[in-house]
Amino acid sequence: MTKRARDVLKCFFAPINRTLPVVALLVCSLVHAPANAIPIGGFSWNEHTSVECEAALCGAFFSVDNFSTDPDFSLGDLGNSFFDVLVNLQTDTGLQSLVLGDILAGGSSQSIDDLFGAIIQSAGLTFAFGNPALAGSIRLLDEAGELVTALTGPGSVLIDYTAPVVQVAEPSVLLLLVGGLVGLARRRKANTKHFDAKDRDRAFTA
Repeated sequence: MTKRARDVLKCFFAPINRTLPVVALLVCSLVHAPANAIPIGGFSWNEHTSVECEAALCGAFFSVDNFSTDPDFSLGDLGNSFFDVLVNLQTDTGLQSLVLGDILAGGSSQSIDDLFGAIIQSAGLTFAFGNPALAGSIRLLDEAGELVTALTGPGSVLIDYTAPVVQVAEPSVLLLLVGGLVGLARRRKANTKHFDAKDRDRAFTA
């Protein structure tokens, strides 16, 4: 390869090499996917009172509320039913599952199964959300926003839908990046003129 060809290639690739990090930074600043947590329901575990027990309602019960279309929680039209809702229990007598069925958006369901005196050690929840096309995941969160894998005593957790959200960089950041790209483009143009002048000098001397 001649020296002139090497000079031309150097002139061509140098601005690209300088521009790539800036372009990468621009893309990263434009596309950022934080977790957007949206509560779509509630999962509660409680105990019947002694008065209720006298009326033949004794022991633990579980409730699942579906508020995925509640305007306060912002899923709106994307909200949907909970299908095949199961409360999965770890008890002193082994694993048990309580069937709560399907729960329409805005509805709720409560367990009525008799646990026959079993001592509950933990309770978890499984179901199919009616809008599987949504890109995201469903989790159980406590009041502090921490992930819960199972309740270990009477209480409640949120059924949380976590969706990715694209954020656009601030205008000031965009202006800085665009300014940097313009500066690189001018520098490349100046380098090109410099090499053209050197080529002309060589032609005259030859």
